[in-house]
Amino acid sequence: MKKVFTLVIIAIVVFFSCSKKNNDPIPLNLKSADSTVTIAGDIYPVVKIGTQTWTSVNYRGPGGIFNTGYLDNYSVQHGKLYTPQEASQIALPAKWRLPTYDDYLAMLIARGAKQNSDGSYSATLAVTQSLMATFGWDEGGGNNYSGFTALPTGFYHLNVFYGTGNGASFLHSAIEGTPPDLGFTIGPGPSGQPFVYLGVVLLDEDRCSVRFVKDN
Repeated sequence: MKKVFTLVIIAIVVFFSCSKKNNDPIPLNLKSADSTVTIAGDIYPVVKIGTQTWTSVNYRGPGGIFNTGYLDNYSVQHGKLYTPQEASQIALPAKWRLPTYDDYLAMLIARGAKQNSDGSYSATLAVTQSLMATFGWDEGGGNNYSGFTALPTGFYHLNVFYGTGNGASFLHSAIEGTPPDLGFTIGPGPSGQPFVYLGVVLLDEDRCSVRFVKDN
């Protein structure tokens, strides 16, 4: 049975289209692989998206917890779920950082989302599906044209796992230099079509997946 996201959406208006596209409209050089990065002794593949390079699997280093509700279909790419405080203490190589709100917004725009004059953004279904892995989702899934490979590992809220199989939630830092307290989520909408939430309020004890980014 599908679980409903309980995180609160703030200060963002998001519009989505239900039209599918068969071909990636973004030039291939925006999503070409760029080797790997080593973090806490583990090697992570990375991918270029626009003017940024992102880790393309979830972090799985010290601390954090596995989504025990997903272990039957678990892979290394699912990684672990971390609290904002845990994520803020991860030691990163030079130039790498926890993504900010603006980093995730830049990624969406690189994939074809439009930034509106009021500060909100518009992202089509094609943009969302380009960030989603081709496997692991209970229904549909994406085409992963971006190489970001978002998997529905869900999140941990008030001692319960939510979104397992149908939601991907990532921590991001609202203000440079402060612990992350907001999140980026891909999940099902009222019609069952996936879409993105950017700017989700997290409690200190909530846990989400973690990615890292650097400027090209």
